[in-house]
Amino acid sequence: MAGVTMLLVGLVAFPASGTGQPVTFTKDVAPILHRSCVQCHRPGSIAPMSLISYEDARPWARAIREKISLAPDDPERMPPWFIERNVGIQQFKDDPSLTDAEVALITAWVAEGAPRGDPADLPEIDLPAREWSIGTPDLVVSSPSMTIPAVAPDFYGRIGPSPIGLTEDRYVKAVEFREVRHDAGAASREAGDLNYFVVHHAVIGAAAGAAGTAESRSAGRFNVVWELGQNSTIYPDVLGVKLAAGSVLNFDLHTHSIGTETTFSIEVAFTLHPRGYQPKYTNAGSFNSLTYDLDIPGNKETVIEALWPLSRPGMVLSFEPHLHSSGRRMCVEALYPTGYQETLNCAGYNHNWVKVYHYQDDVTPLLPAGTVLKVTAWYDNTAGNPRVADPRNWKGWGSRSIDDMMFLLSRVIWLTEEEFEAEVAARAEQTAAAALP
Repeated sequence: MAGVTMLLVGLVAFPASGTGQPVTFTKDVAPILHRSCVQCHRPGSIAPMSLISYEDARPWARAIREKISLAPDDPERMPPWFIERNVGIQQFKDDPSLTDAEVALITAWVAEGAPRGDPADLPEIDLPAREWSIGTPDLVVSSPSMTIPAVAPDFYGRIGPSPIGLTEDRYVKAVEFREVRHDAGAASREAGDLNYFVVHHAVIGAAAGAAGTAESRSAGRFNVVWELGQNSTIYPDVLGVKLAAGSVLNFDLHTHSIGTETTFSIEVAFTLHPRGYQPKYTNAGSFNSLTYDLDIPGNKETVIEALWPLSRPGMVLSFEPHLHSSGRRMCVEALYPTGYQETLNCAGYNHNWVKVYHYQDDVTPLLPAGTVLKVTAWYDNTAGNPRVADPRNWKGWGSRSIDDMMFLLSRVIWLTEEEFEAEVAARAEQTAAAALP
């Protein structure tokens, strides 16, 4: 591997526009970092160090090179986007991954000693605008704060409700979440500290009424499973996800202690469709748990398969694997009623960076009734997986962080046969138009 890296460096020592000029941070590297890394690698965000300025990034130059040079599907690669590029659908919304040329550019910068360059070349970055990846939100709702003891069992329970504050029904265009720390330790987080956040996941849903007990999962209502490291949820324009007037948000939590007493809350940022927006569809769901029959021996790598038959047609909006700490990879194949088999996607999995891969609207898979989804998951319950606490232990299905799961949380719009035929015809017309000279 080291020999391959040295060869690559030798080939791309001066890749920038063929000018023979040295690769510098301000001219070449900073634009890449600001586009794909700074949303997380900035003060107060999820990543354990800032990469905004040269002074921030320079001490981490070699670590940056090592992380971005891993295979695209490697669960340790940065930025965290683990879709395998040699199979399946490749068109996704908000894809932060680096091209091969960008990886080569940063590699050359490190090989040349990571020079600063001319400060005048440094791109401007508006930090307030980067606070949320979905842009300036129309609405931000905060959960009640909660204190987690320094040492305690995992907590499972509900906090809230939190009033949304709307006096009229509105539809969600995109939503983003973040854990906010309020304790003294939040201000003293050191660069590189990964033992900081306490939320394993939160099921966040809108409910009617001040008590938040009625119709919380009715058709079209907002409901998302959010985990630390997860990217924003971007809904297609055809899907209406409602925030009803006078409704509230409930927060069903799973948290874990991190060795210091921690006080936190969860902020939920929404961008909304304009008033008067009328959705085409409102009946989105997900595939959920594929099997509870998990048998993952200690010190072993294990592969488990599951099947999900579709009794009605569907338009799949995203690919969202959900495993737990020993999970390393997932593939989804569609076995069509005609006998044709297609791999939709494969991706590496890192439970510290649980990603949702939102398809671009013109490539969302259209699956007829009778399709069977074949889902294959790879588990690494060995010492080679840094997220496994004790690889000697057998693991089965369970809600604790040290247990495992096999979920496909991909969002899907369920269609009638007439709607499905109309979507297939529209896709065919769109494909034919794109092929015209």
